[in-house]
Amino acid sequence: MRTRRAGEVVLGAVVGLWLAACGGGDKVTVHGHVTNGGGQQSQWLTDGAPALAGDGTVAAVARVRISRVVAAGDLTTLAEADVSADGDYSLELDDAGQRLIIEAVNASGATVGSAVLDSTTPRSGEFVRTAPSITSESSLEAEVFVQMVRDGDAPDSVDTVDLRARLNAEQAAAVRGQLKATAAESVEALGAAVRAAQATRIKAYARAGVVVTQEQLFSAALDASAQLDASLDVSEQSAEGVYDTFFAAVRAATPQANDAQDQQAEREASVAYRMAVNARLSSGAGIAVADASVRAAAVLEARATDAAVKALLQGAGATDLAVQEANFAATSLRSNLFSATSASDASTAWASYNTRLATGGSTSVMGTYLGVTTSNQLAFDSAVHAGAQASAVLEATLGTVLEQSGKASATALSEAVVNAFATYDAAVRGNATATLTPFGAKANTGVELLIISEGSFSLR
Repeated sequence: MRTRRAGEVVLGAVVGLWLAACGGGDKVTVHGHVTNGGGQQSQWLTDGAPALAGDGTVAAVARVRISRVVAAGDLTTLAEADVSADGDYSLELDDAGQRLIIEAVNASGATVGSAVLDSTTPRSGEFVRTAPSITSESSLEAEVFVQMVRDGDAPDSVDTVDLRARLNAEQAAAVRGQLKATAAESVEALGAAVRAAQATRIKAYARAGVVVTQEQLFSAALDASAQLDASLDVSEQSAEGVYDTFFAAVRAATPQANDAQDQQAEREASVAYRMAVNARLSSGAGIAVADASVRAAAVLEARATDAAVKALLQGAGATDLAVQEANFAATSLRSNLFSATSASDASTAWASYNTRLATGGSTSVMGTYLGVTTSNQLAFDSAVHAGAQASAVLEATLGTVLEQSGKASATALSEAVVNAFATYDAAVRGNATATLTPFGAKANTGVELLIISEGSFSLR
């Protein structure tokens, strides 16, 4: 094995990873592809400018190497292999590992593109681990991971499955279009954002009484990650459908939290992520990356919100009509988010969803579930008003946090965000519950729907 100083690797050297030995001397085979693509979900490794793959990558690549990060950001190559004319490669390792980086390098040894391999463990029933295809998106993920390690994170403290979920092809395209110095700033900002999101998510779970560590979340999602990579490797499959399956599998693998707690954790992680990005990329060439990042966060939060609403209605024995209204609202939100071309579009999509969910009167999901009539309309309106007041306070508090945060640490930012939402949740539950007494046993579920509606995609 050859260890390289981070500064020695051209355009994107290698990203980090902690090789967690999984025992034994059995060989591990990793198979993958180098592509010319931007990525599936609708990277700079060390010397300055991101090496973000894309057009011409396959023709430029001679070999791939798989590496791990050791102390001080040094990079250790574990294995190398040739790349076929169509971009195929197979690597063989002596031991299993986690959080590895696969680089596609040209004849001069310069990195052209890269990818994070969460684990070499294959998906159930298989013997070869299919790696993520090397694209602009996968390269950005690798760049961000190594940047987080450079900034002080231990390689094995980063949940790379979550990191990959938070970065998409559009963000990669925005970074790829920047000049060297600006691209470096964007990667640094995205690293800070991922760090803030992951720290906030853990704190939000803890506030909800869910005791779970970042490592536990990472380990639980590894099988889903392996399935995702293998499925995306089959080109005829729908990427959107594959990601739906992936997120459902990740959710199923973390039973410590229910869907409502998961939604609360993601809404707060979303705010912290967007704050960290906007604090660093709010002007100049970074705006395009910030805009794409806001929309990426909006889509992730939508998935968690949809699952929570469905679980609430199912648990409450809601009528078919209420469930249909919820499905329609969620489908419209998803469609609007996927077609959004700006952060403003994403905000508008969420505002429309929130109206359909709870604040649109008797025809909203909440109104339909409660059975709002002329006789109890006032009670419903009073609850919605209470929710709006709490939401206004939340927005003001988060606005102050954003103004004061600057480049605050992930710890400070996550504490502030989680505390703001704790106050918000308590205010809605206290005030809205009292006004919804005419709805009897349905009141509690109504309050939870209101909390989701008024608190979703906050700090727009």
